[in-house]
Amino acid sequence: MKNLNFTQEQINEILVEISGKKDGLDLLLKHALEAMMRGEREEYKALAQDMSNGYRPRRTYGRGKMLELRVPRTRNGSFYPLILGLLRDQEEEARKIAFTLYGAGMTTEQVGEVFGNLYGKEYSTSQVSRMFDYARKDVAEWLKRPLESYYPILFIDATFISTRREDHVSKEAYYTILGVRADRTREVLAIVNFPTESASAWVDIFVELRNRGVESTNLLVSDSLAAIENSV
Repeated sequence: MKNLNFTQEQINEILVEISGKKDGLDLLLKHALEAMMRGEREEYKALAQDMSNGYRPRRTYGRGKMLELRVPRTRNGSFYPLILGLLRDQEEEARKIAFTLYGAGMTTEQVGEVFGNLYGKEYSTSQVSRMFDYARKDVAEWLKRPLESYYPILFIDATFISTRREDHVSKEAYYTILGVRADRTREVLAIVNFPTESASAWVDIFVELRNRGVESTNLLVSDSLAAIENSV
């Protein structure tokens, strides 16, 4: 197809017309990101002696909305656009900020307002909730990961942290288990939330540790919670 040559004035008029439409700025952002990735692929192909291999879909946030991007691929599969790494870091930063604010007792509406002050655009409650969903998935996978069979020492304790439940905030127990490996390195095995600390709740946690692979320990260190020795 023959190239079309536009003057700078014509390009400006086209951009103004697109941006004035509904979701026009999001469309411009999508096209700009995709153009940058295609340009980066061309540079990569020349350096790596690789070839284009179509596109793959990728969803990411932009201006507080979800963008559907077409990410260029190459034949050997090792090309990863730099801009995707920057977007991923931004998403991770936003999720950390949102989770920290929510954990401090703020509502999803208040978190959205804070994001408005930080990024110049408010996030809706549904958008903030989606950020939490990503974090919850990561937490669930971490809590189910396999563990080693033997830890010479286990430290256990419950810490009380202010926790929001719908329309109220109260102190709840977060049971924490720290394991010391045979090589003297340490690993947090689990952090589990219950309303209060009790010996019976520790039984449930110990059973879950066993289900995840822990078979034995030489020493368990705890405070003087009543009946904790029976739970152990």
